[in-house]
Amino acid sequence: MSGGQQLPPFEESLAAVALGTKEAILAPMRSKLREYHITEPQWRVLRVIDDKAPTDATGIAEIGLLRAPSVTRILKELEERKLISREPDVKDRRRMLVALSPAGQDIVAATSRTMVEILQDYADRFSLNRLEQLSEELRALSAAIKAGG
Repeated sequence: MSGGQQLPPFEESLAAVALGTKEAILAPMRSKLREYHITEPQWRVLRVIDDKAPTDATGIAEIGLLRAPSVTRILKELEERKLISREPDVKDRRRMLVALSPAGQDIVAATSRTMVEILQDYADRFSLNRLEQLSEELRALSAAIKAGG
């Protein structure tokens, strides 16, 4: 750091605060994911597919903030469990489009009900307005960091 500044203690660092917040947010959600034997990255993939289907692996990786090899592995696992289906894109036969299967839709719907309840609890504790402002600020921070480097 410039100007003789020193790093703050780790627990006060931006990275530690962000990681602690992520853990606090996800902790109540993990038990619901375990019910369906879904990992957090698998849940992100299922959510992106639910939001954007049909979509391809590249789109899933970008939106889900996952690396392409991880998405490839996760899609294979989800396909083996019959939670997704893949079909060639009619416009580009080299591209595979991914959608939720009926079983995948059922898991997303059941899990989403619990997630909505958890998010409502967060809004009740912290206030919806503050959550929205925090999300906006975090997106702005992320964009500023990406633009600088």
